[in-house]
Amino acid sequence: MSTDFDQSTAWIRRAQTDMKAFVEGLAARLEGDMPGLVEVERKKDGFFAKTSHVQSITVHTDNNDYLLKHDGAHLSTVRAKTVRGVVLKHEDLPLAAWLESLVKDLDDLSGAMQGASSTLHDFLMG
Repeated sequence: MSTDFDQSTAWIRRAQTDMKAFVEGLAARLEGDMPGLVEVERKKDGFFAKTSHVQSITVHTDNNDYLLKHDGAHLSTVRAKTVRGVVLKHEDLPLAAWLESLVKDLDDLSGAMQGASSTLHDFLMG
C-alpha cells in the first residue's frame, strides 16, 4: 500500500513540475506569435526575487476569450463567449478541451485574416 501511495505522490509532483513548464512555454509562444491578442500576467516568485512565473494567460479571438490561470498546483481553464467586451457565457473546460477549442478559434481567425489580406491585395493590384 505504501509503495502505491509513494508512486502516486511522485507522479503528482512530476505533473506539477511539468505543468509549470508547459504554462511558461505556452505563454512565451502565444506572446511571441500573437502580440495584441494575448495578455500574460506574471507574478514575482518572492519579494526580492528577480524571477517570476506565469499566473494567467488570456487569449482574445473573434468568438471567445480564453483564460488559463495557474496557481501553484491548481490549473483552471475557462472559455468565455464575449461580444463587444461583455461576457455572455462563462464555461470551465478541462485543459484538453480548452486547447482544442483555442486551436479551432485561432484557425478560424487565421482564415478570416488570410481572406481579408487576399481581398485587399486583389483590390490594390487589380
